[in-house]
Amino acid sequence: MKKSLIFILSIILIFVLCSHVNAKVTGVCSNCHTMHNSQGGASMITGYDPVSGPYGSLLRANGCIGCHASTVAGTWQGVGDAPIVFNTSAPTYGANGLAAGNFYYVVNNENRGHNVTDITNYDTVFNGKYIPGSTTTYGASVQVTCAGEIGCHGDRTSGNDELAGISGAHHTDDSGGITGGSVGLSYRFLNGILGTEDSDWEQDDTNTSHNEYKGGSGFPATETISSLCGQCHGDFHSSAGVGSTSPWLRHPTDKVLNSSGEYASYTTYSMTAPVARPTPGVSSNTVTPGTDIIMCLSCHRAHGSPNYKMIRWDNQANMEGCVVCHTSKN
Repeated sequence: MKKSLIFILSIILIFVLCSHVNAKVTGVCSNCHTMHNSQGGASMITGYDPVSGPYGSLLRANGCIGCHASTVAGTWQGVGDAPIVFNTSAPTYGANGLAAGNFYYVVNNENRGHNVTDITNYDTVFNGKYIPGSTTTYGASVQVTCAGEIGCHGDRTSGNDELAGISGAHHTDDSGGITGGSVGLSYRFLNGILGTEDSDWEQDDTNTSHNEYKGGSGFPATETISSLCGQCHGDFHSSAGVGSTSPWLRHPTDKVLNSSGEYASYTTYSMTAPVARPTPGVSSNTVTPGTDIIMCLSCHRAHGSPNYKMIRWDNQANMEGCVVCHTSKN
């Protein structure tokens, strides 16, 4: 009986260990690539916005957006089960799409998110001007991309376009964990950033199953999600620009949630105003004031939202997200 029990437990353990969610692409090469972009006299292109081709890296789809966009409002996974970041009509899943929101909201209102090339035009307000928190001016010739030198994902080394910036990442085996040692071993291919990735990208919008973000309690904190935001919006994030204690000059990020006063009451994880962790682990629905950390994504979506400045809630109409931390203001 004892041997049988050990055998059964061993089988269960093997199943659990093998059930790790791996971001590595699976399937045959021809699912994504084509040698000559021709088969039976027809083009091999697929995915969203299929123009003539051929495409870089022998891809069958048109860059990042070819696999990560959909014309169907309820579709949240695309070619090869890729997460959808842009629906051509309002997404009907999650809060406003997946964890980072959706670029749908930016197409008709440029102040609702990042104005990424191949989806929408350059933000006319910032053409030749400083973007928020930047010390450098940008023009339409350097419109932000999904990845590469002027993107968020991948290697942002000078000269890298989005395909070069993300090269090899989709084939990286990350079953050993997110270490930040390469693009493929970084949280959501954000080079050097740490975190725990929710297997369905938060499409179910529940506080028992969500991303866990890396936060830090000092400046600079180079592996945190807020430090990535600060690479473009950095003038919001230096100690001189924020202040060192309350009352703050600007709302702090990568600062520990105060464990006293009104903040001590934030103990149940909120999908409206999430927190980061000093050491991201398994998804948890609890918050620990004095340990957990305020981040940029506590207030903003990374891609886009239906709200001004891609805020997670309509802060011009209500205090829904503010009172998650500032509980006495409710």
